[in-house]
Amino acid sequence: MLKTRTITIYIKWLEDKHFFLWAEAENGRLLPPAEWVKQLFLSHEESFYGSLLETTSYKGKEGILLSAWQWVTLFKSEQFNRFIRWEWDELGDFSLAAAPAIYEAITDGGFVPHFKENGLSFQVPDSVWEEFAPEFWEESVVEVSNRELVTSLFQSCAEQAFNEAGASYAKANQLTSGKLTPEELNRYFDAARWREWLGTDDSTAPFTAGLRLIEPAEDHEDWTLETVLISRNNTEKVYPLNGRISKNWHPYLPEAEAEQTRWLRLFPWLEEAGSLRSHLSEERAFLFLTEASEKLIQLGVPILLPSWWESIRNASLSLSAKVSSTTSSRPSFVGLQAILDFNWRLSMNGADLSEEEFLNLAANNRRLVKINGEWIQLDPEMVRKIQGLMKKAKREGLRLQDLLEQELVPLEEQTDDWTDPRLFAHIQIELNRSFRKMIAQLKDVSSLPVLPAPADLHAELRPYQQFGMSWLLFLRSCGFGAVLADDMGLGKTIQLISYLLHVKKQEQPTTPALIICPTSVLGNWQKELERFAPGLRVALHYGNNRRQGDSFEQLANETDVILTTYNLSHLDFDTLSSIEWNTVALDEAQNIKNAQTKQSRAVRKLKGRHHIALTGTPMENRLAELWSIFDFTNHGYLNSLAYFQKHYIVPIEKDGLKSKIEQLQAKIRPFLLRRTKSDPEVELNLPEKLEQKEYCPLTTEQAVLYEQLVNETMEEVRKLEAFERRGLILQMLNKIKQLCNHPALYLKEQEPAHIVERSEKMNKLMELIDNIMERQEACLIFTQYINMGEMIQQEIEKRFAITVPFLSGSTSKEQRDRFVADFQEGRFPVFLLSLKAGGTGLNLTAANHVIHFDRWWNPAVENQATDRAYRIGQNRFVHVHKMITTGTIEEKIDAMLEKKQALNDEIISSDQWITEMDDNELEELLILK
Repeated sequence: MLKTRTITIYIKWLEDKHFFLWAEAENGRLLPPAEWVKQLFLSHEESFYGSLLETTSYKGKEGILLSAWQWVTLFKSEQFNRFIRWEWDELGDFSLAAAPAIYEAITDGGFVPHFKENGLSFQVPDSVWEEFAPEFWEESVVEVSNRELVTSLFQSCAEQAFNEAGASYAKANQLTSGKLTPEELNRYFDAARWREWLGTDDSTAPFTAGLRLIEPAEDHEDWTLETVLISRNNTEKVYPLNGRISKNWHPYLPEAEAEQTRWLRLFPWLEEAGSLRSHLSEERAFLFLTEASEKLIQLGVPILLPSWWESIRNASLSLSAKVSSTTSSRPSFVGLQAILDFNWRLSMNGADLSEEEFLNLAANNRRLVKINGEWIQLDPEMVRKIQGLMKKAKREGLRLQDLLEQELVPLEEQTDDWTDPRLFAHIQIELNRSFRKMIAQLKDVSSLPVLPAPADLHAELRPYQQFGMSWLLFLRSCGFGAVLADDMGLGKTIQLISYLLHVKKQEQPTTPALIICPTSVLGNWQKELERFAPGLRVALHYGNNRRQGDSFEQLANETDVILTTYNLSHLDFDTLSSIEWNTVALDEAQNIKNAQTKQSRAVRKLKGRHHIALTGTPMENRLAELWSIFDFTNHGYLNSLAYFQKHYIVPIEKDGLKSKIEQLQAKIRPFLLRRTKSDPEVELNLPEKLEQKEYCPLTTEQAVLYEQLVNETMEEVRKLEAFERRGLILQMLNKIKQLCNHPALYLKEQEPAHIVERSEKMNKLMELIDNIMERQEACLIFTQYINMGEMIQQEIEKRFAITVPFLSGSTSKEQRDRFVADFQEGRFPVFLLSLKAGGTGLNLTAANHVIHFDRWWNPAVENQATDRAYRIGQNRFVHVHKMITTGTIEEKIDAMLEKKQALNDEIISSDQWITEMDDNELEELLILK
């Protein structure tokens, strides 16, 4: 007789919820899996008879890993190779006892999952616990209690079996991600309903149980709720459970009653005396319609509701404010903060409510109301929000600004934030005829009537200038401030002067206009006013002897226009703010672009009936500059700077959202008029302009210093934190600009020698001046650095024996005016200017060459400077020379500026982009090539 081979199987339950199995022979020899796996798994289809099992090692032993499901299917029937005597350790004996009960409970589907926030868990059914004697649970198996192990194994097996059901598991997951809470799901499902819902058991009943809600005949009566039986063969056949039912259906009625019991467990408020509540109050009917019905539908319960509910379930009560027809057609002064008369209108699905009706319904806590034969729902949360808006409106009033928010930016996204500073963001404002006309004109300025130029204007306005004057007067009549942002040289000055003459004649104001401008153009304004409007009485508030207090008020009473400077707007704020000006106008309004400066804050606080900003560059670099100018012209229109930062600056400058750019453009367009020299309607007939880049290599001295500066600075940059890093980079960029100009400027030499030989830029400049002088032409030279300007001045005067005036920030007003006049009369051919002092406001059309000796790295600033010569009155070809040192950062940034110029027409980004580069990008930009 053959001796039966004995193999002992050892089992270890691992923390990752897998079993590790290994085997020993009779002599204690560890057996490799190849010698025993196929015999043990001889009939195990789930692992394809052992061939799909994973071989692994655990604590020096070689064996196999089993999942919980593989374990339960292996031990449920003990179909091992019968020619081997199998011995088991303690956990093996447990497996032979427990696996069949667990397997049967899972495959019978007699268990209900426990729903949780993050999915399902499975509880061991009583049938498993009852399979064994009480003492079985008191024994321990390899340091794990039987009860603990069975629970863990059952949950793992059930989850895996459920996963393998595929579509059923996905279906169950939908329950946990819907409107039903885990607690509600646990209350509803029992074993029978769970099997039916999964599809493992099919109901044999000829009907499906559902609920029907019936509306009352009169508004204040109760609603009717009843359980109904819907024929599976013909869903149009519906019978009340408590009515007459076919005898063939009677054996199945317990199923319908069991389902009704589940509904009551799910919604206890539907129960009355142990049965389904047949009559619902309005409040309960609303709760059933809005919450209970949707949850029951998710569970597959048929729900029959009134036919009108579907059409209004997603409709919400809308609130509109109709501007009263008694509001003036357009008073002489309205303004953004003007309060409008209006009446409330509330409507939903064609049913209208008066304000009184709505407030009565809200006070009585109504939810479902029949008005003019139409049912409407009053959602409690929406009612609360609308009541809050109504109270706020009564307290604060409906402002014209609220109307503009809606009309000018109709595509702006709706927000759920009912604390939005735009009070009526959620309210449709209905306009009367006069306001519809005003909004139409704001949206389409081409529809504005063009007024004739004032008779006492000593000039002939071009058509676009006449329109600009008319536009300013239109906005004044509405009480809106204006930003006249025409291109440099298109005559913003003459348009404002025409406007002032018109205002004086039509309104005869009791206070003068205040014009604030840079010191460099104060004289220019005096001369332009004297030339074009000699009938206006003009006074200058400037100099050491300027008037203050009562003397200033007397001056104001005797004049039509007072001129002053930005510096004095802060220093003399008490004096200037003592008068409510007829008009406050800013020339070169970009001077208030930094909202936090004392100068900007002072200007924005000045009181005036109408505020006007003149600027060729409303945004030089950042959107915050636009906010600052608009805060002056139309205070509050763009809301607070913090709000503007969140809703526009970050989405546009950081995220580049085109939709936000479009919204902002739509918002500001009615109050900002910009025409460029290339616009067809301008037709300036200006001569051609050629922009030419003059490339200059570094000298050997410059190249050595350049590489040394970059290497030393980059080494330091890598060590610093963000704030200090930015500061060092900006400091380095300034030094690089100086070095590219001239090594003596960078080294701060007091008396430099060999000026031309040490810089190719200087050499090229001398060639250009020589050529200009030979042709008897004139030029402007711009530089950022005073010391550079002095070197250029010294070299040109020595080489060409001519006087070269240098206009800088230290030049007095009298000297400025004299320099400008002498240059325009041809008394000297070369005019040297610092970019900050001479880059704006001046009319220097005697020049037909403009030389930018160093680059500002801001296209808008350079274009402003160029337009000192390229403007109305210029009748010669203008040649613009931009000097660039090759191989340096100047050449690389020039390429970037070409792209940046295009952005300015949209809304350009921050000028700090260089400091935000990482070390590698920065080094690539700086390295000398």
